[in-house]
Amino acid sequence: MRLDAIPSAETAPEGAIPSRVRSLIPDAPLSRRTLMRGLLVGAIAATLVPFEWMLSRRAANAGPTSEWTASNCRDAYPGGYDEEPNNWWWGGPAACFGGYRIGSYPCSGGYHFEGWRGYDDEGYTSNRATTCSNRNAWRWTAGSTYRCSDAHTYTAWNNGDNLYGVTIAVCYV
Repeated sequence: MRLDAIPSAETAPEGAIPSRVRSLIPDAPLSRRTLMRGLLVGAIAATLVPFEWMLSRRAANAGPTSEWTASNCRDAYPGGYDEEPNNWWWGGPAACFGGYRIGSYPCSGGYHFEGWRGYDDEGYTSNRATTCSNRNAWRWTAGSTYRCSDAHTYTAWNNGDNLYGVTIAVCYV
């Protein structure tokens, strides 16, 4: 096969006979080659744009992972507080403070997960939040050492109910 034998996409081959369909349209708005070029550009864009959206969304979801290392974050809460029990679906230690849900379920990589998760009839969309002197997490010692990590979480149930508030991930350090 010779490369010079492949017809150009820009110019018609020598001795090409115009299409009969073309003769039926007196003032065609564009040529077949222009139409095919437009379709090709559209197909490439339709393929690549979702990748760009996905990559930009992943970058936007990377929330704060800074940690307050002073024991129990008491400098931010000088009045003190008591550890609150795990209230997700499975047991865990009473550790951390605040939020309408506290426990190990939302842990991911040592911090509260970001993005969407689902369990049974509930769906969660979470974004890490900063509290405790503009940090996302703090160390907690209640027998073992934990990292308590905050997130703003939107919870939706299959029955149509929903709730927006703070959830806390209790992650082993």
